[in-house]
Amino acid sequence: MMEKITQRTHDDCTICLVAMVMGPPYTYERVLQDSKQYPRADAEGHGLAWWKDYLHDEGFEAEHRSLSDLRALSDLASLPKDSRAMLVFEIPHLRTGHIVAIDQFGVVDPQEHPAEYRSLTDFCDIFKIEGWRLYSRHFWLVRKRIGP
Repeated sequence: MMEKITQRTHDDCTICLVAMVMGPPYTYERVLQDSKQYPRADAEGHGLAWWKDYLHDEGFEAEHRSLSDLRALSDLASLPKDSRAMLVFEIPHLRTGHIVAIDQFGVVDPQEHPAEYRSLTDFCDIFKIEGWRLYSRHFWLVRKRIGP
């Protein structure tokens, strides 16, 4: 079961998510501090997925996997053993992106105060009601890297 981490600012969901999917000893504070070593934007000001390099550097692999069931997100209900997922999406009325963590116990949204587990079905219902949109037909599967 993941440690549930609630956002502390309006834009720190990625810090929360990375700490949740990596698990102990990675805390919010550690990931926040470590993240300062990674560029957040390129020369043109476009955002960079710094967390991919961070995960790699810390011995994790992040695999971009296709979602075959866009309505119920059922791919996320049967994750491989010892893995967690990250789902990135857009919240149109706020004109921002957001990200949630998923494991075998459900979905954790760091935006909720306090962050708690929801079932995948409940999350999908909220997703549809709120009018959130996927950026792509993919999710990130994260797990500890085995071997060199």
